[in-house]
Amino acid sequence: MELLLISVYTALCIAIFTVLRIPLNRWTVPTASIGGVVLSFALIQMLNYYHPHSGMSRQHLAAEPITASVTEQFANAPQTTGEHNLVAWFHQKSLLSLNHGNSAEITFASIPGKVFSGKLSMVMPTSADELAEGEQSRIPVLISITDPRYTNYVAQLPGHSHAQTAIYGEQFQQLVVVRKTLLRMSAWMNYLSLFS
Repeated sequence: MELLLISVYTALCIAIFTVLRIPLNRWTVPTASIGGVVLSFALIQMLNYYHPHSGMSRQHLAAEPITASVTEQFANAPQTTGEHNLVAWFHQKSLLSLNHGNSAEITFASIPGKVFSGKLSMVMPTSADELAEGEQSRIPVLISITDPRYTNYVAQLPGHSHAQTAIYGEQFQQLVVVRKTLLRMSAWMNYLSLFS
């Protein structure tokens, strides 16, 4: 995500410098670079706080219990027949932006170019001693995929498919467009992985 933001900023700077015929010298280039770092850092921090993103998401079918890798705590998570669920792990700093009913979007690596809508169903309680090593600073959330187009792809997806997820909070709605754009760019980047 950060690389995409910096790439877009760099392209804009080059275009502006070219159109306005600003010379590329030892003052203009470093000034633009420092400005880009500061703007990108501020934008990323605001996006991650108000509209968090998770690259650690896995599909869970409604027929199976939701469980973490080392705990049986989530076996009683509410399930609705016919509902498609996803468990995503978010940084703890995003906790105040993770509210029941928030809209969400999901993209699967195995379905390039597609973004599906959903809702945050539940922030799951857990403690640090129940989590695996790499999940110590993360909070599990249950997301219901509500997009009707998703049913066309369920049979093709392998169980526990990996996904990227974005939750859209209620504040700073102007930034939602940025997060949606970045998620869609990531979805289209999945086409490139087909050739690697």
